[in-house]
Amino acid sequence: MKTSDDDRLVPSPPLRPRRQQTFAVGPRGALVADTIHQVREQIEQALRHIALGVCAASGDSLFQTIVNSLAETLGVDMAFISELPAGCETHVGTRAVSDRGLTVPNLEFELAGTPCLKVLNEGFQFIGDDLSRRFPVENMLSGFGFVAYAGYPLVDSAGRAIGLVALLHRAPLTDAGLIEAVLQIYSVRVAAELDRQRSEASYRAIFEAAEDAIFVHDLATGAILDVNPAACRTYGYSHKEMLHLNPGHLSSGIPPYDLEGAARWIGLASAGEPQRFEWHRRNADGSLHWDEVTLKRATLGGIDRLIAITREITERKRAEETLRATFEAALDPIIGMDDAGQVIAFNPAAEQTFGYRRAEVIGRSLAELIVPERFREAHRLGMVRYHRDGHGPMLGQRVEVIACRADGSELPVEVAIDQAQGPEGTFFVGYLRNITERKLAEEEHARLESQFRQAQKMEAIGHLAGGIAHDFNNILTGAMGYVTLAQELTRDHGDSRLDRYLDRAQRAGLRARDLIQQLLTFSRGQRGDPRPLELAPLVRETLRFLGATLGSEVEIVTHLPPDLPQVNLDPVQVEQILINLCINARDAMSGSGRLEIGLARESLAGTVCASCKQRVRGDHLVLWVRDTGSGIAPRHLDRLFEPFFTTKPSGQGSGMGLAVVHGVVHEYGGHLCVASTPHQGTLIRVLFPPMHTTNPLVAEPASAKPRPTAAPARRYGRVLLVDDDDLAGGLMLDLLEDRGLDVILVTNGEEALATLSSAPESVDLLITDQAMPRMTGMDLAQRVHPTHPDLPILLYTGNAEALDAEEMGSAGVRALIRKPVDVAVLDDWLQELLPPADTRAAMLPPPPSPTSTMRP
Repeated sequence: MKTSDDDRLVPSPPLRPRRQQTFAVGPRGALVADTIHQVREQIEQALRHIALGVCAASGDSLFQTIVNSLAETLGVDMAFISELPAGCETHVGTRAVSDRGLTVPNLEFELAGTPCLKVLNEGFQFIGDDLSRRFPVENMLSGFGFVAYAGYPLVDSAGRAIGLVALLHRAPLTDAGLIEAVLQIYSVRVAAELDRQRSEASYRAIFEAAEDAIFVHDLATGAILDVNPAACRTYGYSHKEMLHLNPGHLSSGIPPYDLEGAARWIGLASAGEPQRFEWHRRNADGSLHWDEVTLKRATLGGIDRLIAITREITERKRAEETLRATFEAALDPIIGMDDAGQVIAFNPAAEQTFGYRRAEVIGRSLAELIVPERFREAHRLGMVRYHRDGHGPMLGQRVEVIACRADGSELPVEVAIDQAQGPEGTFFVGYLRNITERKLAEEEHARLESQFRQAQKMEAIGHLAGGIAHDFNNILTGAMGYVTLAQELTRDHGDSRLDRYLDRAQRAGLRARDLIQQLLTFSRGQRGDPRPLELAPLVRETLRFLGATLGSEVEIVTHLPPDLPQVNLDPVQVEQILINLCINARDAMSGSGRLEIGLARESLAGTVCASCKQRVRGDHLVLWVRDTGSGIAPRHLDRLFEPFFTTKPSGQGSGMGLAVVHGVVHEYGGHLCVASTPHQGTLIRVLFPPMHTTNPLVAEPASAKPRPTAAPARRYGRVLLVDDDDLAGGLMLDLLEDRGLDVILVTNGEEALATLSSAPESVDLLITDQAMPRMTGMDLAQRVHPTHPDLPILLYTGNAEALDAEEMGSAGVRALIRKPVDVAVLDDWLQELLPPADTRAAMLPPPPSPTSTMRP
């Protein structure tokens, strides 16, 4: 913009380019050239001042140098620099004032009504003359007699007005263009210095107010040049003391936290590599602390320095040490993994559990180490889902999985995975627990529950079988007894057909008796006559007789090693076990196949019995039978030893074979193991414990075949008969009377005691049933024997094995007769205990008892 020489205000924007000038030819053209030359000399003089003096100064001395140089260059009375305080728009304060070469104290003044406000708002201002008329309210102008004014704004690097440089003169001024150019030159340097000072002030304010300790180091030597108040407070030194220390004085002295370690980090940072590390420091009071240090290169005031920012992490380190100690001492495995699933932490418990050393696994994929191969694809897909969706199915949950050891063996583990953020990014922590023992305990608990249920079931079935056997024995006693009486009545009639019919009825009764014995055997109430046995000869002998029964199409192979230990068993019952197992095997093979029978000695360590579900341990003698038959369906295994359970067609099996085996084996403390595969065959192993002795019972075994019917021998005497069952009691009454005996029949123990009390000398023999309500036969014998020690007592029962021979002997029981009563056995005992009828002695008949039931 063209300027004028009058007193008009001529605004001009900052850094306005000067327009091109044209020079005329002639005398007037020479004058113009002289003027231009003069202006150039003044500008060059201003630049020389800046080059020689201004650039050598800094801070406030720079501002004073500038205003002195400006006043001298333009030949004005006063020059000054004003600055807008941060955040203020109404006042300015001078940073330097020169009045005719003299330094004037700084002052602050309001902007309102001054030309300075116009400079800040509109840019360069020039007032050549009559300044007080234009700004009548400005006291400074009128008081000092200034009539001319020029000002140029100062702007920072962001283009914001931060102050102005101005001049005043007590005489009119001309050549606004020259003045603007010179002011512009000086304003650039002034604005740069103000901007620098403001930046340094901001930096210093941050430096002083920072909560973290900040150190400024020399780039070359690492010497401490400056520290902030936080560093002094943290380390316990004054600012002056800190400037005389080196990093070694502020270290624990334990490598790498010493002067040598500090020099290494300083060297790396000086080379342009920012460093972040932990530092173990020692304070002025000697206490040790931990810091996290960031060390990087920076430029301060135009000079390259090293800036160290430290933050105390002592509590964090203590927590980390505690966590590390916990990690190392944890009884359960803890494994850390990075975002890619690679192992970054592996505690000693993990080493012990999985068989790897920590150095072997760090940096390797977890999936390749402890995830079984068959599960690795699922693991990989889980990691893909995590990276895609940001979450995984196992995060924050406890799940049971199968893991793999270094030797390839597998184990069940419970795992919980947590996600966390660390300096290197996301990482995972897996908490694992070996649950092998728990799984075994759960399996054992389930097995014991199964065993308990099986025991309850077998006990209930046993009670049911025992009850059936007791009632059926009473019925069978009557039926077989009356058949025997009928045979006695017809022995002299010579009716062969009737004899044959009765004989067949008797044989049918014997078969029914054998079935009852099997029921009692199953219910563990029937014990044989155990003795020390060598099983190999017994097995050979039994198989010799079984050959025809099994059939010629069954190939029999034996495995009977010598020198096996003896067992304490009843040989008849062992034969019964072997016969049942072989016949079942034959039926499973439909009469054709390979049957193997063997003996072995085994030491068992936890085998589970197939029938009672108990766990079997220790040495056992094993009798085993293997067939090549159809096998057993899994759904039938739990019912295999139940009475009357069979998979054979109707009419081809009673379902008592394996039930009898169960009863006999368990009565001797043995167990059974079954292994079967459908369509491939079955292996049944009978486990017998070491030999042990048992108390023999004084009991007459039932005859295997009916004895020939002979004429009953008549005896003399009076018998007190005690039986609560009408059928069994009626038969015994008929049998005894048929032998010529007087019989008093009562139905319970109380009546028997009353009868003996009323006529103690009139009874020659006491015969009593065992199973009666309120008072058993043994209870009655124990009460009678002390008062009637010479009275012989016969006891009959269907459960002879439940009675102890020694206890019976002490109660005066002379004999134990099994139900159903074998008449021949009864006759033998009557002949031994009572005199014959032809030696009858004189005797008065006993008075009738009111509590007795007499048969007329």
